[in-house]
Amino acid sequence: MNKKILSEIDIYDGTVDMPKYFEINRPELKSDILESYINHKSISDNKLDYSFLDFEIPFSKSFDMLQKYICEYFFLRNKKNLIHQKSFGNILNTNEQSFLRNLVDPLDLKNSADYVMVYGVDVQPKSASIVIEYNDNRRVNRSWHLSLTNNYFVIFPSTQKFFITANTSDKQNIFLTTLFQYI
Repeated sequence: MNKKILSEIDIYDGTVDMPKYFEINRPELKSDILESYINHKSISDNKLDYSFLDFEIPFSKSFDMLQKYICEYFFLRNKKNLIHQKSFGNILNTNEQSFLRNLVDPLDLKNSADYVMVYGVDVQPKSASIVIEYNDNRRVNRSWHLSLTNNYFVIFPSTQKFFITANTSDKQNIFLTTLFQYI
């Protein structure tokens, strides 16, 4: 009997483990996201668009180090080169959750992202999870839940619908989302 895998939904997760000298400066990333939030530097000006609550991320050393780490880690583990497309930050206040959405453009599949990465910049302990929805042939409306913490990332196909659960803490949770194509 032969087996061929025609399709799969791959999810990668882990902690960004860098030597202490090269650690990601998460306070710098947090500050950049908060500054965009305060100045409302949103990806979209349309209040009806999901990306109205996605905030710009300026280039910084910490941002660059994180992107390089993820791309190199992914290549070493999976032999796929990731190319950064765009990134944005999200802030969830107490009892707020993100929208259920995917990050693929159905009108431009050729130029859409292949993968999404969600990274915990400043997440209060045991206060949030990411929920990724998927179908498994006839078993539809399945979901995979992963707790989100500081310095933790989750990478999954951009076609999957996902959301971040309500923030159960009394402080803000801050996340960085990055879209990648692979070659």
